[in-house]
Amino acid sequence: MDADGDGKLAKAETSGLMARFFDQNDANSDGVLDGEELKAIAKRLAERRGGNANREMPNRNRPGMVQVGAVPDDVTILRDLAYREGDESAAWKLDLVMPKKPAEAPRPGIVFIHGGGWRSGDKGRGTFLEGAVEYAQQGYVCITINYRLITEAPFPACIEDVKCAVRWFRAHAEDYGVDPERIGGYGNSAGAHLVAMLGLAGPEAGLEGDGPWQDQSSALQAVCASATPTDFSLFTQPRGGDPKFVNDKYDPAELAKLSSPINHVRADAPPFFLIQGTADGTVSVRHGDTFVEALKKAGAKDVEYLRIEGADHGVFNQHSDQTGPAMKAFFERALKAK
Repeated sequence: MDADGDGKLAKAETSGLMARFFDQNDANSDGVLDGEELKAIAKRLAERRGGNANREMPNRNRPGMVQVGAVPDDVTILRDLAYREGDESAAWKLDLVMPKKPAEAPRPGIVFIHGGGWRSGDKGRGTFLEGAVEYAQQGYVCITINYRLITEAPFPACIEDVKCAVRWFRAHAEDYGVDPERIGGYGNSAGAHLVAMLGLAGPEAGLEGDGPWQDQSSALQAVCASATPTDFSLFTQPRGGDPKFVNDKYDPAELAKLSSPINHVRADAPPFFLIQGTADGTVSVRHGDTFVEALKKAGAKDVEYLRIEGADHGVFNQHSDQTGPAMKAFFERALKAK
């Protein structure tokens, strides 16, 4: 929720119950929720649930810490595969999930990219690993990936990393029975931004980075994205600029423009399925509306838009009865049917 990255939550940055009970939780009435106030909220919630607010959270620097539920008998999970080596090797890891039963022909692939405002999150948490398992059971080979967060490296490092991971996936397609011409991606929030960039920003954008597998394409053949930041000019930046774009190699405004999916729309865009809530207080519905309009204006032939009235930033999970089947149908059509 911390859209401006100042380490505090203003009321405008919150939604749902957090917004509803904001004033009660703002103990010192200074108009923001700071770290201590958020800890107090967590403690109260944990006490109500019989849990422990001080329990250790998953940390991607400790392999094996993050767990999914019992692994189904019909899938195989290969954890913490390195998609490149180097000083940031803790970030350059992915989990691969595939059907256990051998296939008669190469299978389509799906890349899952976690959100977290580009500053937190992990490939093994909740929706992303669970989603990879679910789709592996449906006959896809899936990867869920980590990338350098902005606390580790500024933009465009995260974009370069996810591109490297997709190139790795293609370079190892034969090893895991993947059709390199049928790779899609799903992401939410910051992850949605990254899958949109994978779908649109080609080599000409100069965002491939210095990672390996440069002989492979980083493009996706289908993109499903929910609560997607598509145009950084639509965000109100804090005084001093956005720390994501503080990079000595780039002018901040130019880097923000380069990193915005809307500036890479093109007629030959892959199929896109966008999910957006009209009441999203973190990523305004304008991001979805203007992006869909721009794709269609550019001549993109396959653009699907699920615009859910009254839904906020958690649109995908909150409306899973709609979004889940719609995403499944989209990938069936865009990847499996080829």
